[in-house]
Amino acid sequence: MKKISAFLATVILAVIMPVCANAQFSREQFSKIAMALMFIQDYYVDSLDYESLADQAIEAVVSSLDPHTVFMTRQATEEADESMSGEFDGIGIEFALIKDTLTVQNVIAGGPASKVGIQTGDKITMVDTVNVAGVGITNNKVRALLRGRRGSKVDVGVMRKGVPGTRTYRITRDRIPMESVVSTYEAAPGVVYVKLSRFAATSGREVFDAIRSLGVVPDGVILDLRGNGGGLLSSALTIANMFLSKGQLLMYSEGARVKTDEQFATGNGIYQDGPLVIMVDENSASASEIVAGAIQDWDRGTIVGRRTFGKGLVQRELPFRDGSALRVTVARYHTPSGRVIQSPYEEGNSQQYYQEHNERYQRGESFSRDSIRFDESQKFTTLVKGRTVYGGGGIMPDIFVSRDTSYVSRFYSAVASRGLLQEFVNGYMDSRRTAMQQKYASWQELVADPAVDAAYAEFLEYAKTEGVKASDEEIEKSTPEIKLAMKALMARAVWNESTYYQVINSEDDDYRAALEEVLALKAR
Repeated sequence: MKKISAFLATVILAVIMPVCANAQFSREQFSKIAMALMFIQDYYVDSLDYESLADQAIEAVVSSLDPHTVFMTRQATEEADESMSGEFDGIGIEFALIKDTLTVQNVIAGGPASKVGIQTGDKITMVDTVNVAGVGITNNKVRALLRGRRGSKVDVGVMRKGVPGTRTYRITRDRIPMESVVSTYEAAPGVVYVKLSRFAATSGREVFDAIRSLGVVPDGVILDLRGNGGGLLSSALTIANMFLSKGQLLMYSEGARVKTDEQFATGNGIYQDGPLVIMVDENSASASEIVAGAIQDWDRGTIVGRRTFGKGLVQRELPFRDGSALRVTVARYHTPSGRVIQSPYEEGNSQQYYQEHNERYQRGESFSRDSIRFDESQKFTTLVKGRTVYGGGGIMPDIFVSRDTSYVSRFYSAVASRGLLQEFVNGYMDSRRTAMQQKYASWQELVADPAVDAAYAEFLEYAKTEGVKASDEEIEKSTPEIKLAMKALMARAVWNESTYYQVINSEDDDYRAALEEVLALKAR
């Protein structure tokens, strides 16, 4: 065993040392790491999971670096790659686990589940021979059961309200697109609203199609990047390129061991002129900040919302043979004016890094522009109008919109944390979906119908039966927001995901400010 261990150490050093010849690690340091692992292998009292031990060793090293350098297991790498590829193999449903019951939230039009007759609101009880109705089932387990190789078959047991017993559907898995544009519609005559949930491989094409959805080039665009945590840099560059002129710098990155990378607009953008508003919030990060920073620095459009997260580190994914990978930070992003997007951090202290973002909220940054601290040494100017902008962490919007938390109460928190509203709407729509599809020609009709308002009283009774206790004051405080969310969920069940956002946006301060700004730009 010792001879084998020594041989392994020699192999490790032979592989690693040439790669790291120009690095700061010495041969002795690499040898020390290898020998430590071999000592454990040779002498530790109990049997060990060596794969897990190796993963933990890498994670321990990574934890002493910046907050965004991470080690990813094979499963995590596969899931991340899938989420960015824009498609996966499966049956084509969106689901939620409510009271340990797998409930279909949406059926992707034209997908395998749609073709065999699966409907929104159906309860899935079995997947092949596995019972998925009961305590212990998880989202990850359900995904693993439903997804599989294209062309493979899966039997799905379904219960449907009003239909006795369980019916089994045999579904042939196929390629399922994962759309990153979750909503697009005409916000005002000639103005296209586009909500992008992430920057995936297909995002550029999706945004292009959304902008052209009116059949002509619009005279106003609202790109909603709120809650968009980023994704592929290539997609961010493609989307920023749509709005900027040939030769304009989109971004550049610099690192100690990689070449400076500059990216410029090609001049082939679909919407280089015309009113443009980018919506952001405290959860807009990375690729979202690259797009917002480029638009702001070139004075091309207006940024509306709240200060963004501040993630401006470039990661390179380095794969291992077992499918796991190391995502190593290799550079920092800069906006065209030279601003650093990344918020300050202390290496090896990711907890403090994320705590700092929580402290922004405590300091009132979400509610008052005056509460935001600017580092005067990070003052820059935009490249056309010479306006003052700040670096050192995130993108500060041109138009600040205070976050609305006026509706938050213990009652609201209890309803939200337990998924009671979604659960109620699922049951409510089971017997009414077809009738509502026939009754309402638009979401505006649904929202205005007193019968829909009356459903809220039913929900309050339902919440009581679920053990939610609340005072009249708490209920009154939260009612407008919960009732709006209830109507939005109903509209999604009748129409689609895009309609859900239309209902939510109809009472949203961020959206109202964005629409007012794009209309003001049109009028100039």
